[in-house]
Amino acid sequence: MDNFFMPTHVLFGFDAILKNKTLFHNLGSKAFIVTGRHSAVKCGALEDVLNAISEVNTEYVVFNEVTENPTLSTVEKGSDIFKKEKCDFIIAIGGGSPIDAAKAIAILAANNISASDIFNPSLYDKAIPLVAVPTTSGTGTEATHYSVITNDKTNTKAGFGSPLIFPKYSFCDPKYTITLNPLVTRDTGIDALSHLLEGVYSVRRNSLLMPLIYRGVDYIVENLDTAVMDPTNLEARALLMQASLWGGIVIAHTSTTLQHSIGYPVTTEFGISHGLANGIFLKPIMDLYHYYIENEIEEIFDNLGFSRQDFYLWLNRQSLSSPRLKITEEFIREKAPEVLASRNMALNPCPITLADIEKLYRGVMR
Repeated sequence: MDNFFMPTHVLFGFDAILKNKTLFHNLGSKAFIVTGRHSAVKCGALEDVLNAISEVNTEYVVFNEVTENPTLSTVEKGSDIFKKEKCDFIIAIGGGSPIDAAKAIAILAANNISASDIFNPSLYDKAIPLVAVPTTSGTGTEATHYSVITNDKTNTKAGFGSPLIFPKYSFCDPKYTITLNPLVTRDTGIDALSHLLEGVYSVRRNSLLMPLIYRGVDYIVENLDTAVMDPTNLEARALLMQASLWGGIVIAHTSTTLQHSIGYPVTTEFGISHGLANGIFLKPIMDLYHYYIENEIEEIFDNLGFSRQDFYLWLNRQSLSSPRLKITEEFIREKAPEVLASRNMALNPCPITLADIEKLYRGVMR
């Protein structure tokens, strides 16, 4: 039986924050604003948030120390400051990193647990209310109950999920994405594409989500090149943000598969973006799955109106490679077992062995 659960109130459109500023007043009296150092300022989102909460007489503290691939140490520091400043709700502004970090802070600050306990949802039962303001079109985290955090003590990247961390509100304004550079635009778009495709790959695939998946894949294939070449094209930016949001809704129901797990060690080891890590493995993963779910995969391309080979040609034009990706046999011996042990291996549409993972890594060796 298919089901759909979406507790997040999404407000999508230009000037969504300023037009709905009274919603902030409903959440508390002092906001803890979680961002990176630069992007939230550069794109104008932080200014809009500060103007909105000031107009409804809400105090705030800005925590702008989140980096790409946020760490457990950053989450701990954020939680400590949240409690010290006596804040009562969180506003996360940014791509997946600040929003994921904010979700982890929302758990840690609300419960008497250690930082590493966030990965075990059975150990906590409450969370600080959270607002998400995405400034990229990729992760879809503004519509999910997932967070991915790097444990900087073990140099491993892991995710956790809990209904407690669905954002209460998500303000999705495409204008915040026009300052993204071409590489970030491409990589985040490929991340969103991965999410949509995994809604088909996952054994939790859900017929209620298929219209979102088909339309979302179409929006990315038709608009990503435009946004890369013409960053200020608001129509392309809006369609990509819709596709990203839909990708988040999809994986909130289906979760992810090997497509995501195999990229995490690459991200932590070589410092490449999460979206690029997904993209590097996108074609070989689709080839691997195609034998088992041929009809489901081909249905995607039937709806697009072109073939899987045409799609591969489009992927090739995205130049999904990185000079920092120097996979070695030692890396494969160490990381392949980690991938195989990840939780979402149970969601693959076919049996996956250690040898399969090793072969995928060798296929992208330089």
